[in-house]
Amino acid sequence: QHPDAPAPSRPSFAQKYIEEFLPPPEPEPVPEPEPVPVVESPRPTQTQKSVEIEAKKEDAVPAASGDAPDEGDEDLHEGILTRKHEWESTTKKASSRSWDKLFSVLSGQMLAFYKDQKHSKQDPKMTFHHEPPIELEGAKAAVASNYNKRPHVFRLKLNNGGDYLFQCKDDDEMTQWIQKINGVAGAEPSSPTRAQTLPAGAEGGKKDEGKRRSFFTLGKKK
Repeated sequence: QHPDAPAPSRPSFAQKYIEEFLPPPEPEPVPEPEPVPVVESPRPTQTQKSVEIEAKKEDAVPAASGDAPDEGDEDLHEGILTRKHEWESTTKKASSRSWDKLFSVLSGQMLAFYKDQKHSKQDPKMTFHHEPPIELEGAKAAVASNYNKRPHVFRLKLNNGGDYLFQCKDDDEMTQWIQKINGVAGAEPSSPTRAQTLPAGAEGGKKDEGKRRSFFTLGKKK
């Protein structure tokens, strides 16, 4: 220690007693945070409510006829048809000529086929065996009068020589499909008669029956 430095002061007896026996001073209390005031949003007035109701009504108005979905199109026709592809062109037979029951959708001049109605609605591009839709421009549909293996069958002949057979559930449905297809394809409408839709054997049977009656009539006159 430097000789000129002041002598350190010694603690008194009272200070020693306080340091050894008295408890330490209590810490100062931490102040609580002040509560954040809640600001209430103003309630909408009657005028604001009326404006909101009118806006909802405008949103609920259906789209104009030009923006309507395809389901409202007059040229749209759909249903289940049993199809047989006979010719791909005038010189080439179809590779698969089996009968397939398909959900058929006629939209404009395009005729597409799907496995079922669900596939046609969920993904219109997912056609049966990924086939492109049939183009009906220049095509013609008519009753398949020369086909008697199945009833209610009409034939569709395409402009490129393709040939299809379609079986319907009854004559009324067959007539609807023929009229719809010929209407969009630009072909002349055909009105099938009941005699055209009957199998060839049934029509021949009527002729034979007439011949038999005339034969018996001649026998009686003799």
